[in-house]
Amino acid sequence: MTNITLRNILYASPAFAFAIPTFPVMIILPALYSEKYGYDLSDIGIYLFLAKLIDIVSDPIMGWVNDKSFFSRKYWLIFGGLISGFALKKLFVLEFIPYEHYLLIWVGLLYLGWTMFQIPYLSIGYDLERNYFLRTKLSASREFFILLGLFFSLGLPMIFEFNSGELAEYLVYVAVLSGFIGILLICFFVPTENTQKKENKNFFLTLRNLKKNKSLIRLMAIFLINSLANVLPMILFAFFVTYVLGGNDFDRQRVLFFYFLFAILGIPFWTLLSKKINKNHTWAVSLSLSSLFFVFVLFLDSGDLFCFIIISCLTGFCLGADLIIPPSIQADITDIHKYKFKEDISGLLFSFITFINKISFALMSLFVFGVLGILDFDTNQAINNESKRFIFFSYAFLPVLLKLISGFLLINFKSNQNEQVKIQKKIYG
Repeated sequence: MTNITLRNILYASPAFAFAIPTFPVMIILPALYSEKYGYDLSDIGIYLFLAKLIDIVSDPIMGWVNDKSFFSRKYWLIFGGLISGFALKKLFVLEFIPYEHYLLIWVGLLYLGWTMFQIPYLSIGYDLERNYFLRTKLSASREFFILLGLFFSLGLPMIFEFNSGELAEYLVYVAVLSGFIGILLICFFVPTENTQKKENKNFFLTLRNLKKNKSLIRLMAIFLINSLANVLPMILFAFFVTYVLGGNDFDRQRVLFFYFLFAILGIPFWTLLSKKINKNHTWAVSLSLSSLFFVFVLFLDSGDLFCFIIISCLTGFCLGADLIIPPSIQADITDIHKYKFKEDISGLLFSFITFINKISFALMSLFVFGVLGILDFDTNQAINNESKRFIFFSYAFLPVLLKLISGFLLINFKSNQNEQVKIQKKIYG
């Protein structure tokens, strides 16, 4: 094992723990609080939206704080891990809801803890590697551990018979333990501080410089469109499998198990392809293929679970590029910004990725649950035709359209290794 490979593994190790709760929070949580605790779907949508608004505001703030270096990055990793672990326990390990706004408060704290960890974590990754292709390998290592965490969270119910509530409780404890180990590894064995001298930064000057960075603006626009496409199926997945395809909890877990398994298998392929045809073209190819495969969901009906698993395997394979390429391109954009505007704001720039993911989830949660509430969709009753048509439209048609638009915009996006080498020589000498 080379030093670079070992470094990548140690750096990526905490990602496993922080990925484990993704499935419970984004997929199990809405259904759990609706079916078990009797929350109205429209209330769930509002609570998730409000929590995300708080979360969204915290992202650029955390990015700015990270760049100002008030505290060591390792402290932010530790603080974020502690808050996340406690909030997870409060959300999933309980018998009843003690007060009205319980979901809003603890989801909000969970998102805050994740932000405190994620922004410094991504910024550390930028400082660890400058090589154009090795950045993608570092990103691939991190996303591999993320997918491994997701895969693990889905593998447990394939072996043991858990209902959604029991599964979430076990996953919380595994996430807390593995997160403790992962944060220890990165804090003690991976350089967590930027060796470059941190300059005093003027907020308004930085804001003006960001507006001038056309490459950044274009990348974030593409990322936003694609993020909206990714969020819709996440939100509607449980309802689509249950109320359209006629599946149950086990069917949901089985589909996601294969989806993330093939995403893991796809990471080496997309990593190598990015070396052959550049990052932007690799991402565009994956988006186009994913759209092609996913459009067949429109032809599914009740009982077509096997066909849905096949489609999920194909789109899961494409997910690998969706995960590893954007952070790698963002690292290159950070170099360009540093060269053009003479300021190192890696934390703020990487906060835009998490910012866009979160605002996409907030907007689509409000949209989906709001419309389902208007259509009188009830999890305890048979689905009506209006709700079924809306789920089909939002789950399959809109994401395909949005991904095709993102892929088209990526074709002419500049992401070139030779240009990146020239820029880094001018920055670092």
